[in-house]
Amino acid sequence: MRSPIRDLMTSRRFLPLFVTQFLGAFNDNLLKSALAILVTYRLATETGIAAPTLVMLAGALFIAPFFLFSGAAGTLADGMDKGRIARLVKLAEIAIMAIGAAGLFLPNVPLLLLALFLLGMHSTVFGPIKYALLPQHLAAPELVAGNALIEAGTFLAILVGTILGSSVVLIGGGAIHVGVIGIAAAVAGWLAARMIPPAPPAPAQTSNAPRLVQDSIAILRYALARRELLLPMLGISWFWLVGAIFVSGLPVFAKDLLLADEHVVTLMLAVFAIGIGIGSLLAERLLHGEVSARHVPIAGLVMALCAIDLARASAGRVPVVPLAGVTAFLSNSADLRVLADLLGLAIGGGVFTVPLYALLQHRSDAAHRARIIAANNIINALAMTIAAVSAAALLAGG
Repeated sequence: MRSPIRDLMTSRRFLPLFVTQFLGAFNDNLLKSALAILVTYRLATETGIAAPTLVMLAGALFIAPFFLFSGAAGTLADGMDKGRIARLVKLAEIAIMAIGAAGLFLPNVPLLLLALFLLGMHSTVFGPIKYALLPQHLAAPELVAGNALIEAGTFLAILVGTILGSSVVLIGGGAIHVGVIGIAAAVAGWLAARMIPPAPPAPAQTSNAPRLVQDSIAILRYALARRELLLPMLGISWFWLVGAIFVSGLPVFAKDLLLADEHVVTLMLAVFAIGIGIGSLLAERLLHGEVSARHVPIAGLVMALCAIDLARASAGRVPVVPLAGVTAFLSNSADLRVLADLLGLAIGGGVFTVPLYALLQHRSDAAHRARIIAANNIINALAMTIAAVSAAALLAGG
């Protein structure tokens, strides 16, 4: 059976959504990484607030909207044309990135934190839209391919945004450059969103006014009571928990265990993102369009084995000065084993999570689909919070 990936990437049914999602994920991580570097190397000293405290506050503000607004966002997406909401959300992103650009230029911590909170709200509203749109615009045999492309594109956007934001912000005029790039990406995302075809609500759907707490509680009860929805949601959230712990802990892992510098951290992030992309596309090749979780247990086992070997390969290092750079790191067979484990873990993650997203979409009825995705986002946010606390504990222990 011919893979639908090429057709999707040239189709208006999918390409505008892919570009819109890619640019949104890019902007999230562009601003987050720029803020983390700016706070760590400049603003913490100027404000008198410890850098870890500011970075953790920024992370909390970004993730808080997923707890606060996911239920209402799902209700909104199920009751309105999703293409229209996408355009409005992306128009708001331009204003949000303008606030972020002003915060970077001044520099002003409250403005930056406000921009991050608003970006979190933007992602909270857009998340149910993108995943609920896929089954509405794609045929069932295309669903795995669509999710594979979204997943691969998201992690590539995370990588590019993180590297660009952290490497540009501290150079001469870097804050202005980051701000301009963010606004330009937001404008491009809005233009792409304008090309998303209409996606009206299901005929049986009644339009209800979104309610913050009530909608979140109601949709969590609805989803958790249905085993066919609960199992994919728990699997997806487990993936985000594991992935977030690995990514958040990479700087400490590289510095304190691998005795490597910050450039090696960037290399490891790149390997992880590429591995997720490979695994996502591999999931589509393995399933040939079938919506099935039959490869998920094997992928989970691969992730576990790679994680175990990663711990073994990184143990027993002798402290050295200076820390190893990329060239020295790549010349060491033990370090190559670490990269291979990280790549294998990420590939397994891609094969693990893509079928679960497709399964969740396929099993959700059209009238509740966006709210089901919203419920999954709440559980994902909980997993990400646990990951952040774990990373903080690792930092404290280091």
